Amino acid sequence: MRVGSVVAQIRIEPTPRHYSDHHAYCLFFTQGICGKCISRCPAEAITEAGHDKVKPKTYMRQEVTPYIKALYGFEGKGCSMCQTKVPCESKIPTQKDEEANP
Repeated sequence: MRVGSVVAQIRIEPTPRHYSDHHAYCLFFTQGICGKCISRCPAEAITEAGHDKVKPKTYMRQEVTPYIKALYGFEGKGCSMCQTKVPCESKIPTQKDEEANP
């Protein structure tokens, strides 16, 4: 999850959300298909049972941060591989998206 803030003195109406659960657009949780994020996670933090929040932090601290620091000279602070090259990367996914992205 990525979080940021914007401070402004304007009134913006909230975007209506047409779901009641954060899994509503997940093809795995709603239809039992996909699960591409499971195989993309190098920390093995995502399983059919859910998302372990500790494993990615440990993986980042032990594997990614030292690699980024040695190669680029700064401390890398994120992975996000589970959020890329998956049907839900940039839109609400459909079964057709999952089939097109084996």
